[in-house]
Amino acid sequence: MESEGLTNEQPSTSYNGDEHVNNWGSLGNSHDNEHSSIPIAEICPTFEEEIFPYKKQRPERAGETQSQQGSQSTRHDSREDDNFVAEDDAEGIGPTFPPTDAFGFIRKPEQIDNNRPRIDMPTLHRREKKWIEMLENWRYYMDDKFDKVRSRCRKGIPPALRGRAWKYLSGAAYQMEVSNNQYVFDYLQRQPGDPKFVDEIMKDLNRQFPEHELFARTGKYAQGGKEDLFELLKCWTVLHPEEGYCQGQAPVASVLLMHMPLKDAFYCFVQVCHKYLQGYYSAGLEAVQIDGDILNQLLKEKSKNSYRHLKKNHVEPVLYMIEWFMCVYCRSLPWPTVLRIWDMFFCEGVKILFKVAIVILRGVLGTNDQCKAHPDLHSIVIGLKNLPNQVTNEDTLVKKVCELEIDDVAMERLHYQAMKLRQMRQNGKRNF
Repeated sequence: MESEGLTNEQPSTSYNGDEHVNNWGSLGNSHDNEHSSIPIAEICPTFEEEIFPYKKQRPERAGETQSQQGSQSTRHDSREDDNFVAEDDAEGIGPTFPPTDAFGFIRKPEQIDNNRPRIDMPTLHRREKKWIEMLENWRYYMDDKFDKVRSRCRKGIPPALRGRAWKYLSGAAYQMEVSNNQYVFDYLQRQPGDPKFVDEIMKDLNRQFPEHELFARTGKYAQGGKEDLFELLKCWTVLHPEEGYCQGQAPVASVLLMHMPLKDAFYCFVQVCHKYLQGYYSAGLEAVQIDGDILNQLLKEKSKNSYRHLKKNHVEPVLYMIEWFMCVYCRSLPWPTVLRIWDMFFCEGVKILFKVAIVILRGVLGTNDQCKAHPDLHSIVIGLKNLPNQVTNEDTLVKKVCELEIDDVAMERLHYQAMKLRQMRQNGKRNF
């Protein structure tokens, strides 16, 4: 069940879910798309598949500068601040826009001052140089020095290089160079998309991080951000008409667009759906439910107090972990913590999602006193939706995640057991 790497760029030791599709051109060609009679593979020229060093620096996007490193503890939900409106400048220079924090989220001036990130610029510049050198020698590091790559991801990727690093870690940089994939995105953009999926996507555009300048009504880049989000999700539905669109995909796509241009974000998004979260967004959410069963078994081994209390109160994993896993925690944790999790997620795979969940559950239900403070199903679910700062703090949570050991062989075993259990449930059997 362990995912094989796309190339040597992908460590074979990380648990990333089920096997994924490497050739999007042939994959798209296998679908019966009523909106086009041209097979994708026919429009893609062929040449020897090689990995070319990706040295072109992308243009700076909203909310991503070299000074982004910070430790704000503000959780970002779907509330929009209407106090800020873009207005014409008094001197006629042009419209002015509300101030943002280091991550591009619209904030009142006093909020930005109070939460200003503390940056050690010399250290940040040294780390940036190390990452640039590593990205320019990517195959060497992934083949011979993967421990160094993992260590640097765990420390946090420098903000100015985060998008580029995610693209390499996910294998999207390689997929963009594969002959059959190079022109897939351009082809998909030209397709109108299924009206049913288009309508569903349009309804969700205004719900995605409305307080971020890339998507906010008053944001500096709002119109372009929403257009990019629509294009990315529409292209996915054209590539996978049998799966279509799932609401859980929009937050993931939005985070990617905050860090990279549309085309890069699309290829990275497809890697997330094919390689990391395969089957998560399919009808019935069966893959997520299987991972919920795996999480339950891991809790039994790693956090007995949490496991017993959840079981006693009949709290199934699907009641709290679906949003965590499907959105890769971007709807549930403070933003600096989210970015650190994503850095590790792209490097080490879906196993990181399980480790974060265990750390959170230990922090909320790990002691007898904590269990007494959450005596029933309702209070437990509420407690897991309103996580305390001492649990979600960036440095604290990441440190505990890195200290938590989960063996890949154990993950394989638990996945097999979860699949067998689900099959028996479907067959009406009670014992496992």
